[in-house]
Amino acid sequence: MTTALVPDGHSRVWWATPQQPPADTVSGVLSPPELERAMRFHRDADRRRFLTACLLLRAAAAAHLDIAPHQVHVERRCPDCGKPHGKPHILHTPEPLYASVSHSGDRVAVALSTAGPIGVDVEQIPDAPVNELIRSALTPAEQDFVRSLPERHQHAAFTRIWVIKEAVLKATGHGLRVPPRHVSVSYPHQPPALLDWPLDVPVDELRLSALDPGPGYAGMIATISGAGPVSVMEAEVDDLTRMPFTTIGIAA
Repeated sequence: MTTALVPDGHSRVWWATPQQPPADTVSGVLSPPELERAMRFHRDADRRRFLTACLLLRAAAAAHLDIAPHQVHVERRCPDCGKPHGKPHILHTPEPLYASVSHSGDRVAVALSTAGPIGVDVEQIPDAPVNELIRSALTPAEQDFVRSLPERHQHAAFTRIWVIKEAVLKATGHGLRVPPRHVSVSYPHQPPALLDWPLDVPVDELRLSALDPGPGYAGMIATISGAGPVSVMEAEVDDLTRMPFTTIGIAA
């Protein structure tokens, strides 16, 4: 077997822009539930983001496991309803390999980790007013902080706080079943940190790292690991439509 793409105790994030992959690649690599879900999207932009994330996840996991992309077993069972739209899990691996995906606007992120359960989140910084989002997603102290800023800075501050919460709740597997306003995190000018929450996962086992999705976006990765700091690597995949997967720079 080749050298592991994600070394022990590490996390790795791949970035891509949403693309329209060739039809034969999509049908030859994705699972029937993934193909069915892709067909249900009404907007082409949403479908492209989903397909790009699916293919990028399989490409990265296949490179790590030294197998073909269609051999990667991905399960997305929702813990609430049982339908295939939950957090992705890579099955049948020699050692645990944890996965998370996120997409917003023109950014798609796929993360793999050997350190522990992970959650990745990317969000486009909104242009529209965020008052309603502030009320529904932030703690009272966080609301006061964001509203104390000049209006031109409120959007970025809110988004930075939000991606920490989303990454944490993805890592634990709870998602938005835990109201984000009950999760207290650090402010944008501080190192990313979870301060308080109503869950039973110890705060000191969460490792947070800010990501670099590019101008106009905020990104974060959370890893649950009791083994100390987690090294995070990032890479850009320029063209996911060029197949086979060995030609798209996954292992760069």
